Amino acid sequence: MMPKITTNRRKWKADLMNRVQTVDDNDRPATDYTFKRVTYFKPLGVTAQEKALSVQEKAEVVKRINIVMDHTINTKDFGIRIGEQLYNIERIWTDDEKREMELSLSYVD
Repeated sequence: MMPKITTNRRKWKADLMNRVQTVDDNDRPATDYTFKRVTYFKPLGVTAQEKALSVQEKAEVVKRINIVMDHTINTKDFGIRIGEQLYNIERIWTDDEKREMELSLSYVD
């Protein structure tokens, strides 16, 4: 009997959010997030090298996730919501052969 092979380990749900620049009541620029779609992810650990790089860039990476490949996602226009916590996307690494991408996330200020 052949052992079962798990082909999809992405079992956690996150919301992909569009980042929209708006103006608040006092005419100051404000960032708002609107829901785009649900995506499934697999949590990954944050490496020491990535921690060091993120400190240099003034944004501390607190979480890394693996999602299915989506070429429309970029660091400027999108964010991720996991539960009630919003995250900015700091870095995107893609693996075209496996059709997946890793996102490095930091807390929204």
